Amino acid sequence: MNQKIRETYRQLAQSTGLSMDEQTGVLHGQYGGYQLLIAPYVFRGNTYYYTPSISVAACSASHMLSKAEGKAYKKERRNVSLFQEENRLLTLTLKNCKNADKFCAITVEELRNLTSWLRMNGYENCCQMCGKLTQTAAYYVSGFYSQLCPDCAQNVSQNAVLSRQQENVKKESLIGGIVGALLGSLLGVLSIIILSQLGYIAALSGVLMAICTLKGYELLGQKLSTRGIVICCVLMLLMTYFGDRLDWAILVSREFAVGIGLAYQSVPLLLSEGVIIASSYWGNLALVYLFVLLGAVPTILNILKNRENAGKIFQLQ
Repeated sequence: MNQKIRETYRQLAQSTGLSMDEQTGVLHGQYGGYQLLIAPYVFRGNTYYYTPSISVAACSASHMLSKAEGKAYKKERRNVSLFQEENRLLTLTLKNCKNADKFCAITVEELRNLTSWLRMNGYENCCQMCGKLTQTAAYYVSGFYSQLCPDCAQNVSQNAVLSRQQENVKKESLIGGIVGALLGSLLGVLSIIILSQLGYIAALSGVLMAICTLKGYELLGQKLSTRGIVICCVLMLLMTYFGDRLDWAILVSREFAVGIGLAYQSVPLLLSEGVIIASSYWGNLALVYLFVLLGAVPTILNILKNRENAGKIFQLQ
């Protein structure tokens, strides 16, 4: 977490009496009679944005938040961007705020509004997992934050150990992975052609190419290793070039009334003769590769992040 963001959340912790977990930057503890979690979201570009997500595991015997009520709550409070309940977890997300002092003041105000609303509607603290009305503690569970009772925390930890053991035992199928990646990349090629024929920018399909190739490898290869990621990247480069050239071949086939095979082979000649404008051809290919990159990088980072977080469980301090 950025140091400026961290200091602001420390300031918020002092204002609310909540504890700040130094490892994650998450605020947790009791406020207004309820066990709360406040998770920070960081920055965009060079401008810092404070977008807190406040969550509380609570249930009411007579009330369950509907979508209409969540929208009504949001409409009445200009600082709220989302309020929803799912599986006994109520989540309140505030709008972006650039100023640290204003952020703290708004967050404290909305904490008071939220806890007051919870009391009015008969909500009580409960375990997010089992729903038992008991004392809970804040936990980090595989990339998410949860309010768990001691029994559920123990069960989750045991299941995580078993899951890690199963993942370690699981062997990567190189052949299956390559087949899956090839099938996924063919879907990417198909999207390049279909979008282009419909008159859309074919480069948008680069995102599909990246996602389908990586997910295809992971699906049939059982797991996606670093070796698998390299194979997928090479395959993406080759299949993107093939798909873009095939797209041009279909255009040539239509214009000159020749077969697709001959049209595909003729693309380099037509480029050299100026029949196909080189800047259009290479410019479109560059756009497709750019969108492949835009699709591949976040997908790969997400896979690596999930792999790192899988089975990671600890109580916030």
